[in-house]
Amino acid sequence: MPPAPAPTTTLPPGVDPATAPGPRLLVPSLALAVLAFSMMQTLLVPALGTFMEEFGIDASTAGWILTAYLLVGAVAAPILGSFGDRYGHRKILLATLAIFVIGSITAAAAGNFAFLLLGRVLQGVSTATFPLALAIVRRHTTGATQRAYFGWLSGTLGLGAGVALVIGGLVLEALSWQWLFAIGALMGGAALLLVFFFVPASSKGKPTRTDWAGTALLVLGLVSLLLGISQGGRWGWTSPAVLGLFALAVASLIALVRVELRLEAPLLDVRTLARPALAIANGLSLVLGFIPYLFYIGLPVLLQAPSASGVGQGFTVTQTGLALLPSALLVFLGGRFAPLLIQRIGSKPTAFMALAIMAAGSIGVAIAPGSLVMVVVFFSIVGLGNGIGFAVCADLVATLSPRNEVAAAMGVNGVVRTVGSALGTPIATVILTTVALSDSGSTTLVSFSTLFFMAAAMGVVGALLTLGLRIGVRTGAAPRD
Repeated sequence: MPPAPAPTTTLPPGVDPATAPGPRLLVPSLALAVLAFSMMQTLLVPALGTFMEEFGIDASTAGWILTAYLLVGAVAAPILGSFGDRYGHRKILLATLAIFVIGSITAAAAGNFAFLLLGRVLQGVSTATFPLALAIVRRHTTGATQRAYFGWLSGTLGLGAGVALVIGGLVLEALSWQWLFAIGALMGGAALLLVFFFVPASSKGKPTRTDWAGTALLVLGLVSLLLGISQGGRWGWTSPAVLGLFALAVASLIALVRVELRLEAPLLDVRTLARPALAIANGLSLVLGFIPYLFYIGLPVLLQAPSASGVGQGFTVTQTGLALLPSALLVFLGGRFAPLLIQRIGSKPTAFMALAIMAAGSIGVAIAPGSLVMVVVFFSIVGLGNGIGFAVCADLVATLSPRNEVAAAMGVNGVVRTVGSALGTPIATVILTTVALSDSGSTTLVSFSTLFFMAAAMGVVGALLTLGLRIGVRTGAAPRD
């Protein structure tokens, strides 16, 4: 069956191209693809204990169910983004969703841990859906419509990760762990059909040779870096294995820059990525990835601790997810609200506001981690800032990158955000297991306050970073080619 024909771009007389709607069902189709990917980041978190019992593995081994998805996603996003820029974003997005569905089915049918991990590796490819979706939006929309669609997709990215914590707990209590992957397969399949029928094809980039050397160096560098980060707490941050991985990562990425600078058609245009405003946008994404994971790791431990200990609330997994749900909803609303802020006050003030809001929310949680009301209210404020931040960074990267390199640039931005998330997990664990412990060696409220004050400090760092942005008052002008 041939793909659905691309909708016409001819507009009725008197319609402003900057505010004209995009192709019919473009955003719902892309949003479902992004939602499927984002939910699978955290949907399995409530099931880690179940997997340990099911397959007879320890906590460190079970952690690879999350780590494998993270590692593959970090590598796949810039590579598939670059392929989308060259061979067509819709075509690569369809292939990505197909691999995601295959991975979901593989994991659901897994009879042993090896096949479950294989399914997660295949699912991890779906990380590329976000940069590919943003590139498609930029190809087919302009002006206020484009910024609004960026807000939809950025909000969906944060919403999925938060809502999945609730859904994961409910599914485990009512059904079985296999249904977690069945949900992924159904969502991925539905997204694939919607993209096939309702997302128009975009013109291909200039046909060039695939940069295999750059691809290999990028894979080696990112895998070494993220493997060292994810296993530093287990192996020891000063162990020869971890230090060797970091050294290999640095050497590979330096070699990548040297190789890319020599090529006419590199995998990643490092000259574009080195532009100050784009570099700052990537720095902000690192912070935006880091802060939420301090809460994703810390708050479940806090809320599920026995209330008799004087620390926690004694919540179940599902109750914990429900307590975190308002923050997830505000991430989505923040993404929807961000385009209006960008249009009214510009990207720089909006980015500053987003990080300042996250810092303020983190301080609120840190001051009273023993109060359920304070935790829910102020973590929701963190979510609002996070949603605004996701959207403004997407707008910055898409606007500052050449049109034919958007997906690759967004892929790199996704890698940076993933690195921030990967850093958040071990750092949160180290703080909660070493700082201000009780005489019996258990975590105290001071331990949690320290963790959340660190989140606030990173929010302040991000806000200060935005002051270095040197861009126009608005970023809503037509994108550069």
